[in-house]
Amino acid sequence: MENSRPATGYPAPTHNGYPPPNTAYPYSAPPPQSQPYSYPPYYQPPTRRNNLLRPLVVAAVAVTVILGCALLIFWLVVRPRIPEFHLTSLSVSNFSTNQSQVTGNWDAAIEAYNPNKKMRVSYYDVVSGIYYDGNYLTRTPLPPFSQDTRERTPLSAKFSVIDSYVERKVLDSINAERARGAVKFDFRLEAIAGFKYGGWRTRRRLVRVWCPDVPVNVSSKGSGSLVGGARKCRVSM
Repeated sequence: MENSRPATGYPAPTHNGYPPPNTAYPYSAPPPQSQPYSYPPYYQPPTRRNNLLRPLVVAAVAVTVILGCALLIFWLVVRPRIPEFHLTSLSVSNFSTNQSQVTGNWDAAIEAYNPNKKMRVSYYDVVSGIYYDGNYLTRTPLPPFSQDTRERTPLSAKFSVIDSYVERKVLDSINAERARGAVKFDFRLEAIAGFKYGGWRTRRRLVRVWCPDVPVNVSSKGSGSLVGGARKCRVSM
């Protein structure tokens, strides 16, 4: 008997009459991986450099804290105070105004006081001046000086100006005040101050002293003196 052809769509039988084994993959293909799996980074133990750096940082912080506490204790014990200045007298002579010019001589007496109980103070580059309503008229340097604790030091300054130019509105204001009996001048003083406690010195600081609106009764002859007695000046550091 002749072998008949197998039906369409079925595999040809083998010699033993069984169909051939199915070699196709029975499962669907695995999904593609978008990114490879990332493994945790390799742990590296701290190096010798890090072990040495940590004690240095701790030591620097400790030193900073100790110094801050020492300065705070020192500040509370010493308690530095701002010096005091008084303008005890101010006189003028040969004072005159002409068109836009001013001429005159001033004599000023100042008292400097160091109120500190434990700190000395020294002054350098001392300069004083006479102003009117904030406008500069004349100035002169003073010698440096030092003060012990609770010490009072008298200072004197002489000023002179000849035909110094001022604005017309300033001159008109001076003449108007003079006609009323007193001209209000401003006295100023600047210096570099340094404080000392034992062997410890502070950083030098700029001291500004000013006595605004000091009345001087200028007569018709161009002379006059301070009205109302001594005045306490303002001081800033």
